[in-house]
Amino acid sequence: MVNIHKTFVHRVLIDLSVFGLAACSSVHKDTTHLNESDEMEDISQTNSAEYLCNNTLLTVLFHAENAQVNWKDKNYHLTHAISASGAFYLGEGLSFWIHGDEAEIEQGVVKTQCHLVRVDS
Repeated sequence: MVNIHKTFVHRVLIDLSVFGLAACSSVHKDTTHLNESDEMEDISQTNSAEYLCNNTLLTVLFHAENAQVNWKDKNYHLTHAISASGAFYLGEGLSFWIHGDEAEIEQGVVKTQCHLVRVDS
């Protein structure tokens, strides 16, 4: 009887583990015909901003939970992340933090302070 009970409990635990893993797995959609820029363009733009960072212009297009940052002639697609204050976006080796008119862009170990110069809604 004890052996049957152990086998039953063991089987239930395995089933729950498999169910848990299946529930946590991500669903991958077929995006072979779309690149990240196409996906960003499909989301309605909420606003854009320009920042001056050490005499270099940084532009940001905000789309729902995403931001497209143009920094030093390269586009980065960032995702909104949790922040204690302000708004924080990260991805593609770059992070961008905004608080009021101040911002900071970090690429690798290099942090650059920025100041808001223009906002378009």
